[in-house]
Amino acid sequence: MAAPHVAGIVAQLFQADPTATPAEIETALTGTAHRFADGAAYASVGGRTTSFDKGAGLVDVVAAVAALR
Repeated sequence: MAAPHVAGIVAQLFQADPTATPAEIETALTGTAHRFADGAAYASVGGRTTSFDKGAGLVDVVAAVAALR
């Protein structure tokens, strides 16, 4: 159920910075996500912090836009 929400957030990030690359958008999203304390532990996978049951964490749109600028 997160996919349509994240797709909308990605569209907003491209509106905030139309010159951003998909990699920059992904880095902004994953780098500014709030980490949850409960559930499976976070681990470094392919240079990225993630968890099996909670991904990179909770999206912070304002912080992601700030990271793009």
